[in-house]
Amino acid sequence: MTDTPDPDGVSTAPTPRKTRASVMLTASIERFGGGEPSRHRVRDLSTDGLRIDQAIGLQVGATVLISIGALQAIGATVVWVDKGSAGLRFIEPINPDDARAKAVITPRPQADAPRDVRTSGPTAGWMPDLPNPYRKL
Repeated sequence: MTDTPDPDGVSTAPTPRKTRASVMLTASIERFGGGEPSRHRVRDLSTDGLRIDQAIGLQVGATVLISIGALQAIGATVVWVDKGSAGLRFIEPINPDDARAKAVITPRPQADAPRDVRTSGPTAGWMPDLPNPYRKL
């Protein structure tokens, strides 16, 4: 295909697509306006978007929030829907390696635990007192 300049002399060549990786991941999609998040299989992933299966109920032009791997609540727009699949474009580019990484779940403090108790870090042996400047030596 050749580049054809428009009347202003600017090339009108199509913008090349970003490299897409074929993946088998799971994403959670939240729609604005409430409702439970839906789970979808991710088939293709790039820095700019993804293709999902089980796209029932998604409408072209809709804005959604996607959680996939270590990426939480990334805004995206539904670009196309066809035969149970959909293409979504991220609002801003992502790092596909973060999408492939396992999600980190932050432990929640126990309801009956005092507020000054640490909930992260080591909890067994002498390790919990290591960063404590007031520990007995």
